[in-house]
Amino acid sequence: MNLFQLEYFIVLAETLSYTKASQQLHITQPTLSKLVLNLEHSIGSQLFIRNKREVKLTPTGKVFYHEIKKTLHSYDSAVKKVKDLENGTTGVISIGLLGTALVHHFPKLIKRFHELYPTIKVNPMDYTYNHIMETLISGQIDVAILPDIEIDCPPHILKKTVFTDHMCVVFPESHKFSELKSVSLTMIKDEPFIHMDPKFSRTDHNLIDNIYSKEGFSPNTVYEANSLLNMMLMVDCQIGISLLASHMKQFANDTVRFVPLTGFEGYFKVTCLYNRESNDCIEKLLEVADEYSKSVKI
Repeated sequence: MNLFQLEYFIVLAETLSYTKASQQLHITQPTLSKLVLNLEHSIGSQLFIRNKREVKLTPTGKVFYHEIKKTLHSYDSAVKKVKDLENGTTGVISIGLLGTALVHHFPKLIKRFHELYPTIKVNPMDYTYNHIMETLISGQIDVAILPDIEIDCPPHILKKTVFTDHMCVVFPESHKFSELKSVSLTMIKDEPFIHMDPKFSRTDHNLIDNIYSKEGFSPNTVYEANSLLNMMLMVDCQIGISLLASHMKQFANDTVRFVPLTGFEGYFKVTCLYNRESNDCIEKLLEVADEYSKSVKI
């Protein structure tokens, strides 16, 4: 008994015609008949009832058909998995996420990834900054996606920018600048400012300080928030203005306005940190991220 005999049996069982089956298999009817007889001899049971008018399965043949059908499906599945593994298109990617930058876009990115690579499983997990770096460096996760900051990474960790976004000034809707198409830092340098408390996020605090220092200013800080959402809430309460990346407006009330900050288009970057040698699937994820980032306005 061999695989070809089983495949020929399946075709004959489904067509119940030696003529149709032999045509489909591109063999002669006598050859097909001989192969089926050999198969019956191998298993010690008659599989087909044959006469001049018809061909039909015996009760044993019906049982054998259903079992072999499942066996061949398992065989095909096993072959596909092996080929996918050889091509680097199967496996698991563990992704650590930090911050809110990808809350809106990450599900769409992963949906596209699954369309292209359905045999690669993605495990996303939320982390704090220190924890995400620890798990990445130790190899507990394959990829870390987080806002771009100056990161002291070991040599085996690579870095790639996957998304960019422009910075905006966040105003309460009643502010005189809230309806402008853009504003410069000079225009708002003396405005009361809602800053991020460095105890809660050194990254966001430094991001804002760097923007001001590039223009030679310092923020007129009147309140330090413990989260980005708290920053927007304080703006909404008209305590002051703030600076946030454009994607944060999806979390804002309709009573605040995000106005682009001139000269800081594409300033906010989302970075992917990874160890290429740890997982062959990572390159495919990066390719899909590149494709996706070009198709949407972040």
